[in-house]
Amino acid sequence: MKSAIQFKTDQVKSLLKQKNNLLKRNESTLPSEVPFEVKSELEMIDRLLQEFDINQSIYDERPTMIGIKNSRDEEWYFQQMKHWVARHPHATNGQFGKSAIYKFALHFFVENIALNSENARLDLLELTQKVNGVGSQKKDNQLSSQIANIEEQLGFLLTMQQRQLSYIPEVVDQQTGIVKYAINPINKTEIQQFGAPTEINPNTDLAQTYSEYKKVRSRDKQLIQKYHQLGGQISND
Repeated sequence: MKSAIQFKTDQVKSLLKQKNNLLKRNESTLPSEVPFEVKSELEMIDRLLQEFDINQSIYDERPTMIGIKNSRDEEWYFQQMKHWVARHPHATNGQFGKSAIYKFALHFFVENIALNSENARLDLLELTQKVNGVGSQKKDNQLSSQIANIEEQLGFLLTMQQRQLSYIPEVVDQQTGIVKYAINPINKTEIQQFGAPTEINPNTDLAQTYSEYKKVRSRDKQLIQKYHQLGGQISND
């Protein structure tokens, strides 16, 4: 595990980087229109940075040994933690004593929860839900959207590739097997001279074609879904 000084240095850099990213992403947004989540995280980052310095007197007043009263419940929790550490011995540098495990648990919580600008502002219920996977729903939805977009683009590319076959001359050099690219637009020279339209630029014919293609594809997906729902029969109702 890192020392407090090492972690503090890394965490300050990380928090300042996150703060700068949030400010940059919202620099063109009116203060009144900045999302509440962004404001909350910025406030939490400032608060964490202020709380980083610990007065030496606080440490001097604390005992060097901390006693934890054991019970059946505490022992059960400790044994579960010990089982986890046994599966991941690198987490405690191969130390399995009670003090090493309690120290690791404290460090882990502070480093990943208390000083994480996203986690630190969550209450216990929200934090529990996030840890248990409820909070990852947004990322799952984003991933699903990205996959759907990739599927659309792949289908579009396959369609365009099929169309481009008509531009390839039928004459092929029988000795070398090389196709003459004199009129085929898919080649390096054509792209260098005339550029390549993309579906990102809405002014290009490709982007407009892609937009229409998505409409057709969406309609076809709905028809296919309806086809299966109706047991293989299409109805216009």
